[in-house]
Amino acid sequence: MKLIKLFLFSSIIILLLSFCSKSPVDSQIDLKIDINEELILFTRYFYSSSRSSELCVIRPDGSNIQVIRHHGYSMARWSPDKSKIVIVGGPGSTLEYLPLWLMDMNGRLLHQLTWNGYYTVWSHYGEYILFERRLGYFSEIWDVYSVNIDGTDERLVYQVGDRTIFMISDVSASGEHILGYESIVYINDEGKLSDTDLEIVKIHLETGKKMYLTDNELNDGCPRYNSDETMIAYFCIDIPGEVTVNNIENVYVMSSDGSNKRRVTNETMPNEMGPFLAWSPDGKKIAYIKNNDIFIVDIISGNVYNLTNTAKDSIRNKVMDWK
Repeated sequence: MKLIKLFLFSSIIILLLSFCSKSPVDSQIDLKIDINEELILFTRYFYSSSRSSELCVIRPDGSNIQVIRHHGYSMARWSPDKSKIVIVGGPGSTLEYLPLWLMDMNGRLLHQLTWNGYYTVWSHYGEYILFERRLGYFSEIWDVYSVNIDGTDERLVYQVGDRTIFMISDVSASGEHILGYESIVYINDEGKLSDTDLEIVKIHLETGKKMYLTDNELNDGCPRYNSDETMIAYFCIDIPGEVTVNNIENVYVMSSDGSNKRRVTNETMPNEMGPFLAWSPDGKKIAYIKNNDIFIVDIISGNVYNLTNTAKDSIRNKVMDWK
């Protein structure tokens, strides 16, 4: 939970600085991005530059970085046909609320979807978007909503239980289940507020029935389905206990029913991964972040490829999608 709060706070501050430095509805030049080309969508934040953040794409071989939009956004996800992007942030952002906007591949804002949202997920056919909303900046309650891509028919689809923190990561092709990770807040023996480790859970939207795909003393998070939903990729901190700078994180995969878990990276030194990862379209590789740079791991061979080397320049990259 502490890791989630830190990411949210830093993302919101960066967004507000971006919008104060320049109008977020500035004109965009036409880009030469081929939506049929395989690309990784990512954000990068500049900690020691007048440029605060950018939304970018990069080829899986690490070449040809193109900036879609400056003065960036906390999160972004591609539509299934890769013609549009839903972004968190934009005009109307405050410390307490972040609107959702729809953007085209030239970085032009098309229209606002809703006044406040986070953790966006596209439906399989791209007709609506699932997202989370919390009741104010200091609230721990995150409920799941949906909204059509034209901004109509916003509705609550899953109400998270009391003292439960749930973060949505994906949705099944049928739309029946959402995939995410959760932590339970409780009062410990010292009378202080505490929380359980993060577990990956699949939730049936109609019944609310939960299926826990992990159940251990480790922190598991950020699950994503591969294209045919036979496998799930996720992060795991391999040492039980509090999230600290000495944690060792690795990328894992498992079958969609929670079986056949295995580690696909081999990190042995303290590191920071996340908060997102993305499958390659063919389901053979996973893009992720380690210590603010972009990496790809081949889940069969275990080979790891480093796509960026900019963390040393005070640039923080975050993988968002791969299509």
